[in-house]
Amino acid sequence: MRRIKLNQKINQVQKNVLSPGSKLFIKIINLNLNEINEIVEKELIENPCVEEETIGNSIDNQGLDSSGIRLYEIGKGEFNENMLEDKSANLVDYLSRQLNLLEIDGYDKKLLYSLIHLLDEDGFLKYTNNEIVEIIKEEVGINIGGIQIEELILKGQRNFDPSGIFTRSVKESLILQLELSNNKNLSIYSNIINNHFQNLANKKFDIIAKDMNIDTDLIKDCLDTIAELEPKPARAFIKINNERLYNEPEAYIYENNNKLVFQLNKNFRKIRTSSYYEDMIIHKKEIDTEVINYIKSKINNGKILIKTILEREEIYKKVLKTIIDIQHDYIIKGERFLKPLKLADIASIVGCHESTISRITSNKFVSTPRGMINMKTFFSNKVDSKDDTSSVAVKDIINEIINMENKTIPFSDEEVKGILCKKGINIARRTIAKYRNILKIPSSFKRSKK
Repeated sequence: MRRIKLNQKINQVQKNVLSPGSKLFIKIINLNLNEINEIVEKELIENPCVEEETIGNSIDNQGLDSSGIRLYEIGKGEFNENMLEDKSANLVDYLSRQLNLLEIDGYDKKLLYSLIHLLDEDGFLKYTNNEIVEIIKEEVGINIGGIQIEELILKGQRNFDPSGIFTRSVKESLILQLELSNNKNLSIYSNIINNHFQNLANKKFDIIAKDMNIDTDLIKDCLDTIAELEPKPARAFIKINNERLYNEPEAYIYENNNKLVFQLNKNFRKIRTSSYYEDMIIHKKEIDTEVINYIKSKINNGKILIKTILEREEIYKKVLKTIIDIQHDYIIKGERFLKPLKLADIASIVGCHESTISRITSNKFVSTPRGMINMKTFFSNKVDSKDDTSSVAVKDIINEIINMENKTIPFSDEEVKGILCKKGINIARRTIAKYRNILKIPSSFKRSKK
């Protein structure tokens, strides 16, 4: 019988084992602010050695604005008067631009931001004040009364474009537009709209005149006046799925004293380790060892979470400052001014791995003078051009070229290629066709109007 020899070898293998702090950091930078708040809430419930901290208790308050949000100056920029004229974006973005420029306190600004996200695609509020109170309490964590909601709605109706926004019906929208235009017949026209809207639409002037004891010419004038109004305020805007559960912006970017600044959004509960329990483990007289070890463990867990959130804040601050410095014109002026930028470019400047930048910018948003911007949109490939034009900018140029063409003789992709070439942009015809399809622009044959 053959004997089997067993040889035992010991090989040393080096493994990279992540510390608890490193594992938590990787997790935290992936999360949005709502998700971080959930982690903080859970820690406050489960860890007796951490407690909530208010901004007033914080030692380092340098550079904080009145709402406790740290301001960071990016560079000089001038206000663009045309930034509110572009309605090619969706309604939420368009209203958010105006909200950023509205001189109101941060508390009201946050509540109005919530109301914007409760508008339907026509620009109407379909919720009662009591329902809005409950929604804001549940999703934003703010307790507010119905009277305050009504005051905010009125503020929104009188300060935001398009006229008629934040109303609850077509009738209410038309009456508000008449009021804002200081119509001299507001009282009579409002009465007609409220009580004879269908008769007015069907041009049954005699019925209205008899019931209201007014002249038919006045009724016809009413119809002519409201025909020039927009019954559904948001009809001109791109329709989007406006979910109530939205991600809060990572930062607010706006102009302040002719300079572009950003505020990191710190809308989650602040925590600190309990001084009571820290003193307890220092003066551990007559306390069971197991209890001491438990307290030490919980204090350590709390410190790791606090440190990790601060590290997340620091990396976001560096990334945002770098991105905004590079994409300053894009933030102010729009897609045409987006510069080519890769994740690796930011990683190199900030001094971290490309995967970290990817995690930071995935499913995260910033609020800008042009509305909410997904952080991923700051990145775009470079195309062959004399001035380093991005692919996003090229799409915008193609869209403009086609919008301005003669619709009876629309440009072919080859002709568009020639126009781009004159602008110093050299791309293949098939690339133009690809971009055109992305923009949902049909071929020249289908665009022809003969």
